[in-house]
Amino acid sequence: MLKYWLALNKVEGLGPVKLRRLLEQYAYPRTICETFNYPVGEIAAELENLKRLNARAITLDDRAYPQQLKNIHDPPPILYVKGRLMESDRKALAIVGTRRPTRYGLEMAERFAGQLAGLGITIVSGLALGIDSAAHRGALKAGGRTIAVLGSGIDQVYPASNRELANEIEKHGALVTEFPVGQKPDTWTFPQRNRIISGLSLGVIMVEGHYDSGAMITAKEALDQGREVFAVPGNISLEQSKGPHWLIKQGAKLVEDIQDVLDELNIQLPTSNIQTKQQISNDNNIQALSPEEKKIMACLSFEPKHLDAIALESELPVQQSSSLIMMLELKKVVRQLPGKLFILS
Repeated sequence: MLKYWLALNKVEGLGPVKLRRLLEQYAYPRTICETFNYPVGEIAAELENLKRLNARAITLDDRAYPQQLKNIHDPPPILYVKGRLMESDRKALAIVGTRRPTRYGLEMAERFAGQLAGLGITIVSGLALGIDSAAHRGALKAGGRTIAVLGSGIDQVYPASNRELANEIEKHGALVTEFPVGQKPDTWTFPQRNRIISGLSLGVIMVEGHYDSGAMITAKEALDQGREVFAVPGNISLEQSKGPHWLIKQGAKLVEDIQDVLDELNIQLPTSNIQTKQQISNDNNIQALSPEEKKIMACLSFEPKHLDAIALESELPVQQSSSLIMMLELKKVVRQLPGKLFILS
């Protein structure tokens, strides 16, 4: 039966909606192939490629096909998967955003992904540079699960610089695509795959992006699919904040911390105080700070700040501020960026 699904997936112009209508009429992929004379002879090579890649193809009639994705208007007839899809992935959230984020955006994406993954929620994103990569890394650092939806064939990791990240995702989650083996990324493949990102998820969190960005397409797909949409506010003077702020104006839930998301989705967790190892370590470190160190911490956020500005705000000499910041770095609650700029860890 699989070879007929694979054959249908290669028919040019036969999209998910049209195929669904054909299945309603003819019931079986084999019947469709025989009725319209779609060739299945070339599929042996693809089956060999899947075996070589240690990947599998999950069809719409497979019990392993994600139920949430199956319920959208235009589910992909086939999902090519490397790694594992699990029952626990029903509790998933997408985190998406621009490929050109600010430092604040990267910190928020990684932080929210880590906190949610630490609670057992699967993080879904698109493996793109910027916010997507930060979300995947945040989930992995927390020891959680993450799914990357590719805009290419399962053998065509894009961008190539994310190949190592893709390998880690495969070990601790899954790489997923609707495109056949060998399909290279193209301008049309990324917008098409975005419905899968939202379709796998209970909701989508947007962290930075322009009005016409791919992240906005994903957010709009989520709305069409009846999923919740969340947006992280940013600096009003930056273009990267335009997308999330527009979504908030349209009624998207403003997110300041993960509790905003959990409350909106009414997600019940085993315990309300589960934390990642990194969070517990940071909390313990913060509790052990001296009064002077706390002064420095009060001046910091996830927006980079220069040492001179920190000294001025804390009303401490520059030399003392520098020494205190060094101690805070050792305690892993502050991080230094190039140019004597500092942010919270």
